[in-house]
Amino acid sequence: MSTLSLGNSCPGNLQGTSAGLFLTLINTLVAAKCSLGDPINYPEDFGPNIKNGDTFDFIVIGGGSAGSVVANKLSENRNWKVLVLEAGGLPSATSDIPALMFNLQGTEEDWAYKTQPQKGSCLSMKNKQCNWPRGKVLGGSSVLNAMLYVKGNRRDYDHWAELGNTGWDWDSIKEYFTKLEQVLPPESENTPLGTKGLLTLTKKSSDEPIKISLQEAYEQVGIKYLKEQNPENPIGTVDVPLCTEKGQRANTGKKILGNYQNRTNLLVSLHSFVERLIIKENVAKGVKVVIGGKLLKLKAKKEVIVSGGAINSPQLLMLSGIGPKKHLESLEITVKKNLPVGQFLQDHLISWQEIKLPLDAIKYPKGPADPLYEYFMRQEGPLASLSLTNFLTFLNTKNDSMWPNLGFHYFLFPPNDQILGPAVIQGVGFVDSIVAARSRKCKLNPCLMMIPTLLTPKSMGRIMLKSKTPRDYPLIYSGYLTDNAEEDITVMVEAMRFNERLIQTPAFQKYNPEIIRYPISKCDKLPYGSIMYWDCFTRHVATTLYHPTSTCRMGVSENNSVVDPRLRVHGVKNLRVVDASIMPVITSGNTHAPSMMIGFKASDMIKEDWLE
Repeated sequence: MSTLSLGNSCPGNLQGTSAGLFLTLINTLVAAKCSLGDPINYPEDFGPNIKNGDTFDFIVIGGGSAGSVVANKLSENRNWKVLVLEAGGLPSATSDIPALMFNLQGTEEDWAYKTQPQKGSCLSMKNKQCNWPRGKVLGGSSVLNAMLYVKGNRRDYDHWAELGNTGWDWDSIKEYFTKLEQVLPPESENTPLGTKGLLTLTKKSSDEPIKISLQEAYEQVGIKYLKEQNPENPIGTVDVPLCTEKGQRANTGKKILGNYQNRTNLLVSLHSFVERLIIKENVAKGVKVVIGGKLLKLKAKKEVIVSGGAINSPQLLMLSGIGPKKHLESLEITVKKNLPVGQFLQDHLISWQEIKLPLDAIKYPKGPADPLYEYFMRQEGPLASLSLTNFLTFLNTKNDSMWPNLGFHYFLFPPNDQILGPAVIQGVGFVDSIVAARSRKCKLNPCLMMIPTLLTPKSMGRIMLKSKTPRDYPLIYSGYLTDNAEEDITVMVEAMRFNERLIQTPAFQKYNPEIIRYPISKCDKLPYGSIMYWDCFTRHVATTLYHPTSTCRMGVSENNSVVDPRLRVHGVKNLRVVDASIMPVITSGNTHAPSMMIGFKASDMIKEDWLE
C-alpha cells in the first residue's frame, strides 16, 4: 500500500478517566482497525489435520466465487464430508477496505498472471503483456474484484439453453440469484432483490457532482436511468449493488464459508496446492495435493469438483490428462480424455478515456486524514467503496436490439490521489510514459476514467500449458481483437466516439472537461478522434476487466465443450467443473454474481444425482 499501513498487531483497549473523550475516540479507531482481516471470520485451517489417504465425500478445488457456494450448499447435508482445497491463505486486512482493491495486485493474494504478447493488443503495456490478476486466497477473485453485483440479462442465459444446455435459461436460473441475495436494511424493505440469501449486498448511489452530471448527460443523449438493474430490459444507466457490509468487502470466503464454519462437515484446507487429479479407468478418484510441504493423495467417495476459475481449472484438467490430445502429447502427458480444454476463452475487454475536471466536479475532502477518520470511525467515505464505480451504463451502439453490446464503468480520482489512482495505473501495467503523462494531468485536478466494456466479444483466446510441471504458470493467449470480421474493434471504436459525444452534452460541458492524451507515438501520427486513431489507441491501451470465462465450456458435444449441462466432464465419471469456465458464452456484465449462481445451481444438480 502506498499511504495506508495496516499492521497485524492491535493493542488492548486504552483506559483512563481524565481524557475520556479522547480515549473513546482512540478505542473506536483501534477497534475498527482490528476488525479488518480478523481470522475469526473465516474457517479454521483444517490442513494440518489431513493425512495421506484421507477420504472425503466431496473434494472442492478452489474456495472462490463458485467453489465457496457449492461447498456451502453440499455441506447442508450433514452426512456428507466436504473438503475445500484452497491454494492461498486468508484475506488480509487490506482486502477488507473496498478502495484498496488494486493494492492487492502483485501481492501473495494474487496469482499475478500475464498474457502472452500478441499482435494487435496490449501494445502499451510493459513487455506488451496485459496483467491478469486472479485471487490466490480464500474467497478467490471476490477478494480482488470491484464488488459489483451484476446478473447479466435474460438473453445471456436463454442463449445458453438454445445451445442445448437444458435448465440454464433465464426462467430456470433466476431464482438462484434471489437465493444468493441478502440486501441490507433499509433498502431490503423496497427492492426486487432477495433479503435472506448467503451474500450481503449494499445499495449505494454516489452523490458526487460529476456523477449527477454524468447521469444527466446520458439522459440528454436518450439513455434513461434505471432504479434497479433489469435483466429483462437492461438498456440504461443504473446503480448496482455492492458486495459489501458496513463498509467492508463481503468476500465469499468470509460470508459463504466463514459464516458457516460451525458445520463440522465443512472443512477448509489453506495453502493447499493441487497438482493433479487422480483418474483411473475414466473415473475421478481423488487428488494429489501439496499441504505443508508434503505431497498427499486424498480420496473422494463421490466427486471431485474443480472450481479453480477460467485459468486454473483448465490447467489442472490438462495436467491430469484431460484436454486437447495433440497439445498434451507434445508435453508427454498421458491422455485420459481428448476434450477442447482451454479453448474458447472469452473476456470483457475494456478501453480507457480519461478526463481532467475542475475541483467543483467532486466533493473534495478537507484534508488527507479525512477519509481515514471517516472510514475508521463510521466505515463510510471514499475508502468504503470505489466512489461512483457501481454506477454502470448498458447500451447498444447499433440500436438494433434491446440487449446491450457495450457497458461503461467509471473511476473517479481526487486531486493528489495517493491510493486508488496510482494503484489502478500500476495494476494495469502501462508503460512509464503513459503513467507519467496521466500523473501530471491528475496531480492538481480530479480525473474521471470513462471505461467502455465489450460485453459480447466475438474474439476468443486459449489457455495452454507451458510444461507438465504443475507450478509452471500456464500460457494465456487473450485473443483480444482477433475476430475475422473485426466486429470487436468496430464496437470499441464506436464506444470511444460515443464517449466524445457524451462529453459534448451540456451536462458535461459545464465542467469544461479536458480529454487526457496518452502519449502513443504510433497513434499520435494519426488524426486525433478519427476511426484510425481510436483503432490504434484501443490496440495499445485496451485490457482485461478481469472476467475470463468459457475455457471448460458447457455443451452437449465433446467436439466443442468440456462439460455437459450438469457440469460433468464428458467421459469422466465423478468429475465436475463448477466456475465461470463453464459459461458457453460470457455474460453481458461482471461475472462474480453469475459465478456464484453457477455454484448454487451445481449444488442442486449434485444433490439430485446423489440422492435419487
